[in-house]
Amino acid sequence: MDDETANQFISCFEKFDPVSIRNEYYTDLRTHLQDDIHVEHTKVHFIYAARMGGRYLKRYRKYFRDPEIREFDMQHEQWLFGGEEFAVPVLKAIDEFMEI
Repeated sequence: MDDETANQFISCFEKFDPVSIRNEYYTDLRTHLQDDIHVEHTKVHFIYAARMGGRYLKRYRKYFRDPEIREFDMQHEQWLFGGEEFAVPVLKAIDEFMEI
């Protein structure tokens, strides 16, 4: 990541209170999910960055029944700061999720 992109990334957090960010992170670590979550007439969608590693994909499939997973060859959150090459396909997938 170049310096300009790194600065953009950091600046996007300036509007958030550091306590809120800490609480969000802590909650994510402490939230326990049951296996095979299923809500009738509901579909769970994931954007999966394959370079994050297979454990995330395994987790999505463990906790949610029949999730719709769109896999992309990128790092975590790279679609936000990696340019149109990454952003356009991910945004297209999100649009498609919203049409379902």
